[in-house]
Amino acid sequence: MRASDYVVLRTQALRKTYRVAGGRNLVAVDGVDIALHAGETLAIVGESGSGKSTVARCVLRLVEPTGGDIEVNGRSIMQLGSVSLASLYREVQMVFQDPTASLNPRMTVRQVLHEPLRLHLAMERSQREKRALALVDMVGLPAAHLDRYPHELSGGQRQRVGIARAIAAEPNVVILDEPTSSLDVSVRGQILDLLLRLQAELKLAYLFISHDLQVVRHVADRVAVMYLGGIVETGPAEAVFARPTHPYTRALLSAAPVAQWGVKRVRLRLIGEISSPIDPPDACRLVGRCPLEQPSCSRKRPPLLAVDAEHSAACPVVLGHEREAIPGAEALSRRSGGEGGATGARL
Repeated sequence: MRASDYVVLRTQALRKTYRVAGGRNLVAVDGVDIALHAGETLAIVGESGSGKSTVARCVLRLVEPTGGDIEVNGRSIMQLGSVSLASLYREVQMVFQDPTASLNPRMTVRQVLHEPLRLHLAMERSQREKRALALVDMVGLPAAHLDRYPHELSGGQRQRVGIARAIAAEPNVVILDEPTSSLDVSVRGQILDLLLRLQAELKLAYLFISHDLQVVRHVADRVAVMYLGGIVETGPAEAVFARPTHPYTRALLSAAPVAQWGVKRVRLRLIGEISSPIDPPDACRLVGRCPLEQPSCSRKRPPLLAVDAEHSAACPVVLGHEREAIPGAEALSRRSGGEGGATGARL
């Protein structure tokens, strides 16, 4: 839940393109504007190739943006050099999708946790050891695991180490890139509950990247839906789940099963080929697949338009007509507190 109106992370017109054969440009991220407030969880959802993970990597400058601006705690990070980036990683950290690949197999858990404490907080060895003991306790691991290597841990335990490493230097923003998707269903709920508990205790802001609607429903305060590099809808999670506006968002939610007896959802299918991200035209990205397509959709890419005070969608066609809630969407709009939130429909 949002702790304040203070914006800890903002992107403005963020753009990332890649040069491909023939001198053409593949547009991975196209004009993305997001604002993450202190203490809240903003989820970015979308299919593979939507650009959601590229946004996360641009924020950390793991991928260099082509254009736009990124602000962390009120300062632009676009011009930071390699030395100055250390100060960024003190404020923003990331939990990666694959905990096995993100941990050095030659380092013990103790070494993994000592490293950010030495680099970012300049702690003495005795201080690092005390902090490492506190960190493993915070993430639910016994102190004996400090001497273990990643291959000696389960997938869930490795992800707990990744979470402990991310919070070690006391950042106020943590990027969660599909943090449960590579884990067994039996432990996903436990990891989500851990993340929510740490957020409440440490007042963290989460940028949550996911393609699992049920996970997003469980953790998100606000949602941004991405399609082919752009945001097509954004707003409070309850509003987006209960009254989706953009046809793409409607299609995603209509494909999600409802855990409510007797409720059936009307399926909205998008027929046709996905548009190419290479040198895309100035048009709605859903052209050719949208059941509500109008001639104007091919002439100009629509901006985000207000649905209400905090809810926006990039579809003037729908906003000119009465919107209908998808049957059963209310079941998705409610948060659940158990492990059931860790399974569900994928986009």
